[in-house]
Amino acid sequence: MKKFYIISNSQKDKNFAVTNQVISAIEKYGMSYQMQENCKITNPDYKYTDASKVESDIDCIIVVGGDGTLIQAARDLASLDIPMLGVNLGTLGYLAEVELEHIDDMISMIADENYKIESRIMISGDVYRDGECIYRDIALNDIVFTRSSMLKVIDFKVFVNDEFLNLYSADGIIISTPTGSTAYNLSAGGPIVEPGANIMVITPICCHTLGSRSIVLSADSNITIEICPDRHRNECSNAVYFDGDVSFELREGDLIKIKKSDLSTKIMKLNRMSFVEILHSKMN
Repeated sequence: MKKFYIISNSQKDKNFAVTNQVISAIEKYGMSYQMQENCKITNPDYKYTDASKVESDIDCIIVVGGDGTLIQAARDLASLDIPMLGVNLGTLGYLAEVELEHIDDMISMIADENYKIESRIMISGDVYRDGECIYRDIALNDIVFTRSSMLKVIDFKVFVNDEFLNLYSADGIIISTPTGSTAYNLSAGGPIVEPGANIMVITPICCHTLGSRSIVLSADSNITIEICPDRHRNECSNAVYFDGDVSFELREGDLIKIKKSDLSTKIMKLNRMSFVEILHSKMN
């Protein structure tokens, strides 16, 4: 790898002090880089990073921020199929694994080709209204259906491969990838999944039944969520959220169809710790 594309979260890396450390290390080892332009995104296909401005000879994308910044970049740049590596300025850093004191080591290991690349599945969600697809997006962590206004129970049906699974009365539901299993899914009581697994997890949010549990499905499954009529007849709204970042308002009768995306995210791993060791380190 010879050329990097650098994305920096300016709110976390004020004055680009950490970014400059990354640049210095890249130049020290005789490599080159391209910086993300700090300009307004005008292309509606992207929110934070315009993929059309990433030069074709980029070998690796370095994200300076945290897991959230890396997830945003992954959603915008998934079509490029370029490995990503995160420098952690956040808290836990499950995805952004490189800490500040190891920036020079990071570039050195890449120069020596001392790394591995993991492929992480992504999921896509299509919103249908009156039989027509009116919205579509992808997620690396999770797709969440929940309320967007007052606190109330919402009723919805879940189908798997067009077969009825259950009618839920809950605060919502999380459809998580293995990568997202340590995010909202974990907080809602869902299982932690090895990130390279080829599965999806359904986890109800505060379900109003005693027997509700997470369900683990093959990633080849097709999941449909049907929004039921509001039993309270309140003027309340619901929404579907993609990686907790992008949302779309829903109406009674809307369908959310979720499946494994044709796109995936490549994560560069420098740390030789096992998944279990990382869990112990992050959660201890």
